[in-house]
Amino acid sequence: MGQTVGNRVAVFDVDGTLLRGDCLWLAARRSKGAIGQLLLAAVAVLPWLIGWQLRLVSTGRFKQQTIAAFGVCEAANRAKAAGHADWLLGALRLQLRPEALQRLRWHQQRGDRVLLCSASPRLLLQPLADWLGVELLCTELQQHDGRWIPKLASLNCKGPEKVCRLEQHLGPLDGLSIEAYGDSKGDREILQAADFPHYRSFLSEPCSYPAFSLGPPLLVVAIALLSYGLLGVWIQGDRLLPLLRSLWPQICQGLLLVLLAFAVRYSRWRSLLASINQKPLISADARIWMGSYAFTATPGKSGEAVRALLLNQECGIPIPPTLMALVVERITDGLAVLVLLSLNLPLLFSGDVPLVVPIGSGLLIVLICSLVLRNQWAKRQLKVAAKSLLPSRLASAGSEGLSALRQLLRPWLLLQSTFIGAVAWSLEGLSIWLLLRGMGVEVVDIGGAIIAHTLACLVGVITLLPGGLGSSEASTIGLLSLQGVPLSIATAATLLIRLMTLWFSTAMGVACLLWPRQR
Repeated sequence: MGQTVGNRVAVFDVDGTLLRGDCLWLAARRSKGAIGQLLLAAVAVLPWLIGWQLRLVSTGRFKQQTIAAFGVCEAANRAKAAGHADWLLGALRLQLRPEALQRLRWHQQRGDRVLLCSASPRLLLQPLADWLGVELLCTELQQHDGRWIPKLASLNCKGPEKVCRLEQHLGPLDGLSIEAYGDSKGDREILQAADFPHYRSFLSEPCSYPAFSLGPPLLVVAIALLSYGLLGVWIQGDRLLPLLRSLWPQICQGLLLVLLAFAVRYSRWRSLLASINQKPLISADARIWMGSYAFTATPGKSGEAVRALLLNQECGIPIPPTLMALVVERITDGLAVLVLLSLNLPLLFSGDVPLVVPIGSGLLIVLICSLVLRNQWAKRQLKVAAKSLLPSRLASAGSEGLSALRQLLRPWLLLQSTFIGAVAWSLEGLSIWLLLRGMGVEVVDIGGAIIAHTLACLVGVITLLPGGLGSSEASTIGLLSLQGVPLSIATAATLLIRLMTLWFSTAMGVACLLWPRQR
């Protein structure tokens, strides 16, 4: 295979990367040949699977129980006693990905040191490693009198443990040129530690582990759409489709207003970045800003912090200042909601209130909050909140972040950003007012529609439910009902405005995040 070059190392994950499937599952099927025995073993391991999915049981403990239930150690011991230690090798060779094997052989011919690094146990992988002519780092099982027993003798070789095992085997990694191949979250750390990561790829060009996963938000979207569909059919019945057709002009007008609200909010984001001397290209910044809305349906919208990470990766902007801009953006959104409530609540319940009263109270709220936020205690609390709500790798706010925060908390900038937020929220409130007018409801004025929408969104954020799912809808329906809107119409209008705002922005965010991959 050629002479090994000391500082070049290629590390391959096995399950899902080198192999098409999972070698432990292959071993379980061979250990329990009869379908009935296989089903009984699956039933026995089901409680452990549920506990593992709920994170009540560790991955290592679940693996032990799976190996024991399917009799993998017994099968390996019988094969070893019969002189067939490679009892699983034939099945594993059939599952090898041709492109993965070709890449592994290329590394060997180049003289690289090649290792398999897997969470699967040695009794399954050692024959494959010997056949490939590579080294093996994996999860170790205990042996007694030369027989395998279903108990782990090492930590499960997954996630950070892969990097630890690699360092124990090779020494410090700093002087090595490492190419790593992996396909799952369990390979994230070793891919991040590699000089040339290959995430689900065997091409020459590196492919980093993705900075985000669209799985959780898409699951929330699926649940929401299913719930909306069932609720809409239950409330409207066979009138649902005719209602949607009759509201098509209002829906289109409302979507245009929502798009305008996005443009207004983006102008605020650019002004916040400009205040901390950060001016990324608009083409990349706008795509990333909109893309972060794919994670709006997360508790407290915390998933939008991926914006800071993507700007750092694509535009080289430091993470702490961008995080502070994101925090101030959220603060001014909250202030905008308070201002709109102060403007519209008096007008809603009493028509003879002088206009100067709600306007003055709104300005007073912003000025008081801006002075409070400039207080050192308030800044420390913002830093603590960022660390508690955001992922650990995004929550660091050192001197650079605090310096940016001082620039962002200037009263005039807060006042300007709050005004922009109030305009954006008002445009969305106008959208629900158009929907209500299209349904023949005239008891709700624009102020009442804005209150129903903004206050319900605020409730959804406070509950920390993903996207405020359930709480925001119930609040909007309740606030519209208090203004005299029939329940069936309030429900239909609420579901439509949520689709046109939250879920429309989520869909646009997903499209923006997928756009670079498609190109």
